[in-house]
Amino acid sequence: MIWIIAWKNIWRNKVRSLVVILAITFGLLGGIFSSAVMKGMAEQRMKEAVSRETAHLQIHNPKYIEDNEIKYTINGESKGLEATLDSIPQIISWSGRIKFLAMGNSANASTGIMVYGVDPGKEKKVSEIWTMICDSCGTYLNGEKKNQIVIGQALAKKLNIKLRSKVVLTFQDVEGNLTGAAFRVCGIYRTNNSVFDEMNVYVEKEDIARLLAMDPDESQEIAIRLENEDELASIRTELSDQFPLLLVRDWKKIDPITGMLADFLDLYLYMFMAIILLALGFGIINTMLMVILERTRELGMLTAIGMNKRRVFLMIMLESVYLSLTGAVAGMILGYLLTIYTAWTGIDLSSMAEGFEKLGYPTMLYPYLDINFFITLTLMVIGIGILASIYPARKALKLNPAEAIRTE
Repeated sequence: MIWIIAWKNIWRNKVRSLVVILAITFGLLGGIFSSAVMKGMAEQRMKEAVSRETAHLQIHNPKYIEDNEIKYTINGESKGLEATLDSIPQIISWSGRIKFLAMGNSANASTGIMVYGVDPGKEKKVSEIWTMICDSCGTYLNGEKKNQIVIGQALAKKLNIKLRSKVVLTFQDVEGNLTGAAFRVCGIYRTNNSVFDEMNVYVEKEDIARLLAMDPDESQEIAIRLENEDELASIRTELSDQFPLLLVRDWKKIDPITGMLADFLDLYLYMFMAIILLALGFGIINTMLMVILERTRELGMLTAIGMNKRRVFLMIMLESVYLSLTGAVAGMILGYLLTIYTAWTGIDLSSMAEGFEKLGYPTMLYPYLDINFFITLTLMVIGIGILASIYPARKALKLNPAEAIRTE
């Protein structure tokens, strides 16, 4: 019975209750949609970082990470590594890379770049860079001609070159001798990370190994793509245990900023929603205090005829929770529908493309939230409703029935 009475009580003053409910509705709508945008942006950044830049796992010789010298290859420390990688079912594919710093020169400019010598067939299964080359921007490495190179659009702009232009790479071979060669641009890729595009180029492994005077079967880096990211920690541990002389890192260690975003984003979003709910909670407290003030005589009468304090407290608490949940349900439904709609259409932020691409974020955003967020948010709303009822309910319990009845 007390549940029904509490529900009817909140509609005794429809205008005031609707104002509170609408405040909660629009407060949660704004909070949910903002969270969906941030979550969608982060999810896109993480997926693109893994699929285009870092892969799920990378293996290096520890000395290479310390000194960045090409003489520190994996192969000398990795007997049976390739067979092990092929035998693990969770690994979709892997690709050995020759990786080193070089100077890229054109007729107009020069800049430092990171060169990746790759096996095109294997690399396509690990990295999606080859899909970032549009039809009018050439093709990926195909092995038909020697000394081909794939560069980023940002680098092409910086060097003032175009498709089929020549780029001269200057670098040191394994013996420390200065060497270099001219490479012809066969493709120009473009990702959402202009800093990455400006720094990284791809050539065929055999072409660059010949110039470096090293075995093309050697690698400074092995990139690994997994079928399921949930297996990341177990595969990393397994490889580290089997090959203790090698350094096995996941993408969170390779790209710590994005990794930190992945680890702390959910906590940040819950803190963000908690602040919104806390602000709305003060509105509920104010409303319930007004209710107590207006119903002083009524509450005194109820207490005088035998309604115990526990029931009075429960009635006030239920009214607060009902107000919170009614607004929250409406806000979550609207927030969910808006998220679904914008996830389908996307949010075009191309007017801020340069700034976003400097940070590695896409300009077309697709908001995203999982069901766990809404479940947790519902529990938070109930908790705020209960907390907001405590002070008004205590005020009601302190009323003296004899004095309250005489109140006009």
